[in-house]
Amino acid sequence: MKKLILIFLLFLAYYQIHSQSKETALYMRKELVKQRDDLIKKAERIQRRIDSIDRKLGSNKSSKQYLTKSVNYDSETNYSNSLESNTTRKKRYKPRTTKTYYRGPRGGCYYINSNGNKTYVSKSMCN
Repeated sequence: MKKLILIFLLFLAYYQIHSQSKETALYMRKELVKQRDDLIKKAERIQRRIDSIDRKLGSNKSSKQYLTKSVNYDSETNYSNSLESNTTRKKRYKPRTTKTYYRGPRGGCYYINSNGNKTYVSKSMCN
């Protein structure tokens, strides 16, 4: 009988803890949904400000949405995701530094890297 009472008390404690965790999870979900909605409203306000500035500047590009994501499909059914932005950014590549290649005593070709070590490359680089 004592074991049965003990099991019942443990079950009762588990049920209370489990119901409280569900309530906490629901509360957290409500808070997260509220924060998401607030962020969406702020983003919409910013979008309206950007549009009004574009109109004041006389730009005809007010139809561009800065906060929307679009998918572009090519004629070859390839697609690329792009996030529309205020300006189109081009990738900038760093110019390659010219390396001085050396021929070793056994015929190998190498250059000195940024750490001061020899880095061996194809023999055709020294030709």
